[in-house]
Amino acid sequence: MSDPNLDPNAPTSSFSNSIPAETSAPETAAPLTPALAPEAIPTPEPVPVAPAGPVLPQQSEPMPFVTDPHVAIRNSFAAEKIAPEPIHANTATTPLMAMLAGAVLACFLVGVGILIGRVSGDGGLANGLSGVNSSSGSAIVRAAAEVGPSVMNVDTTFGQDDSKSDFLPSPGSAPAQQGPRAGKGTGFIIDSKKGWMLTNAHVVAGAKKIQVTTREGKKYAGRVMGFDRQTDIAVVILDNKNLPQAKLATFKDAKELPIGDWTIAIGNPFGQANTVTVGVLSAVGRTLPVPENQQGDAFALTDMMQTDTAINPGNSGGPLCNLKGEVIGINTAIIPFGQGLGFTIPISKAKGIADQIIKNGKVFHPYVGVVVTPITDEIRSDQSLPDKNGGLVKRVQPNSPADKAGLQTGDVIRKMDGQVMKTNEDVVKYIGKKKVGDTVKMEILRNSSEKQTLNMKVGDRPG
Repeated sequence: MSDPNLDPNAPTSSFSNSIPAETSAPETAAPLTPALAPEAIPTPEPVPVAPAGPVLPQQSEPMPFVTDPHVAIRNSFAAEKIAPEPIHANTATTPLMAMLAGAVLACFLVGVGILIGRVSGDGGLANGLSGVNSSSGSAIVRAAAEVGPSVMNVDTTFGQDDSKSDFLPSPGSAPAQQGPRAGKGTGFIIDSKKGWMLTNAHVVAGAKKIQVTTREGKKYAGRVMGFDRQTDIAVVILDNKNLPQAKLATFKDAKELPIGDWTIAIGNPFGQANTVTVGVLSAVGRTLPVPENQQGDAFALTDMMQTDTAINPGNSGGPLCNLKGEVIGINTAIIPFGQGLGFTIPISKAKGIADQIIKNGKVFHPYVGVVVTPITDEIRSDQSLPDKNGGLVKRVQPNSPADKAGLQTGDVIRKMDGQVMKTNEDVVKYIGKKKVGDTVKMEILRNSSEKQTLNMKVGDRPG
């Protein structure tokens, strides 16, 4: 395990069984998580799409992790590539293409230009709003004034890129660059006395130099305390310990937030500092899986909030606020050629991850080491299953918690702690919400009809 205060470029390693989801129409694929991951079947080759807007400078070095979570999340199993084109792990503007709702869409991490895959989730849709009235307009002005002083424009410098690109370029992709790389993003102060700033991991991970600029134009140096790529959260320590602190919303779950409520983003899009944009909260509970690349690396952003507030490259790590001037999320990703499709990490989740980074120097991710797939009509018929509830165990990682509990390939996980698992996605999400060390009681079907109960202790993702 790495000390969070050591050089963030020190090499570390870890792996998980984050494998893209297997789908079978009309089933919905399960999202990636660090613990369980459905497997993928081939999908039609997507049309390469270039990022919207100007191409940002490329990050020149790998993203080594100060914390144990990962240098790059490694599969617990043999990697099975789903992307139609190989991806270079060290290239920040590499497009990682996948399918979204039957259309060729991609999601763009708005700090460095990484495209990620299909969006899923049960988020409700916001009602159309005709415009801002005088009352809400005044509230927006007050909220922006409240949170604005705590927002920092982040400029990063990365080292020389000595690597050879091994990805197939898509139309509009940036040519290889020589020399130091520069990047832009956003962050906001969460502890004024200690100089702690919250931002995205993809904004600062691997940076040789970090400089932040206040709304008044004052500049301060920063260094990475630690970060976690699985959740895309980073904590940066600034030289100045007396900068204004943002007020964080206190909800425990994003589902508590009203869909259609006004939202305000403040950030540094394309280097345009202190830009304020307004929209609404469109949905919650979105999952943005990232296809694995040639190195077998993959991860997913889960429980994301969706907003139509304008978010662009450079907004990454910046706050999404409510009309009270409270931060409700961290702006992280967009679908670049869609309109009003931005994605934000709920502040309740971000704060919990940041607390682990600060306290432990790492983030603990629940892990059981199994791949589950949907119960299709064909599988149900072939195995004479009573219904399509649960998830079919496709593979079990040797010596993993699932293996030690006695779970076998071909088993069907029907219930966990007495709760019916409707789909394989339910299985994934249930484990993802457990804590390392928790024991889960699983009710399974073996050989189609043999009922068994297994007790499985949730582990920490190995590394």
